[in-house]
Amino acid sequence: MIIDQLANCERYYTLGERFKKGFEHLLSTDFSQVAPGKYELDGDRLKVAVQEYESKQEADCKIEAHQRYADIQFIYAGEEMMGIDTLRDQQPTVPYNSEKDVYFFGKYDYKIRVTAGMFTVFFPQDIHMPGLSPGVASNVKKVVVKVLL
Repeated sequence: MIIDQLANCERYYTLGERFKKGFEHLLSTDFSQVAPGKYELDGDRLKVAVQEYESKQEADCKIEAHQRYADIQFIYAGEEMMGIDTLRDQQPTVPYNSEKDVYFFGKYDYKIRVTAGMFTVFFPQDIHMPGLSPGVASNVKKVVVKVLL
């Protein structure tokens, strides 16, 4: 798991060519002009989801993990809390769905605040609960880059 400012993303280009392309897309795109939706950058190997929502209470969010993709989650506007943890011996509450590359868990141990200009990277060994309210609801515009591993 990585938590950093987008201004520092070049440090992570060494994670691989798809990560580099994903970060370059985040740096070069004016997301104020991009409508919410799903976009392909490199077929199934590199996909982007632009999301706009109001952050939620914990009871309305899910703790998830993936097996085939890493997530780069970039907060373009607003802020949110994210529940995070490493995947150890936790048992899924909902089994792995290979079609959607997701499974869900029941708890996490840590929270982080992610504000505009910051990104996180979640790998298959990381569980995460995005979209949490930082106390009061916040309007969020987030870009999630799905990187095939």
